[in-house]
Amino acid sequence: MNVDNCKGCGRLKLKKPGHLFCADCMSAQSDDLRKIKEYILRHPLATVLDIHREAGVPIKAIHDFIRDDRVQYR
Repeated sequence: MNVDNCKGCGRLKLKKPGHLFCADCMSAQSDDLRKIKEYILRHPLATVLDIHREAGVPIKAIHDFIRDDRVQYR
């Protein structure tokens, strides 16, 4: 059986091409992404720190989403 460690939490997961995270971490990422997008829509001039404080999303996650072009920011 092909297993791998989740990039997010380190737990074992089934190895699938293109999937670096387990289902729980993917769900958490999806929730964080939704929170970020909703906050930016309501506050278009918000900084990363504002998003972190008000939406409760870790700064590293915000930077990762911006770097991966999953969030259009300014």
